[in-house]
Amino acid sequence: MEKEGQIGGLEVDEQRLAAADPDGLYLFMLEEYPYMMTPDHVAAFTGTTSQEIRKLLGRGEMQGCRIGIRWLVPKLGLLNYLYKDRRVEEGEPYGNTEMRQALQS
Repeated sequence: MEKEGQIGGLEVDEQRLAAADPDGLYLFMLEEYPYMMTPDHVAAFTGTTSQEIRKLLGRGEMQGCRIGIRWLVPKLGLLNYLYKDRRVEEGEPYGNTEMRQALQS
């Protein structure tokens, strides 16, 4: 049985999520979305298309992981993308936190 704040038996780092949204602009709006979002979820949230989200993921501009042909974007990856310009100016507090793309077999 999963506890609140867990995904698949793993604990979600709420402090890290809050730190990734220093202005508190996005987390409350993301509450209804799953922690690991599909490109369709991200597109609905950002007002773009899922194709554009897949392009950002493919170019490495947005953090995510690819499992077979399916992309998943953690909320932390979306928040890092939304604040990327500010992080470049102020310096990244977590260093390089890129997620690796899983290879297709």
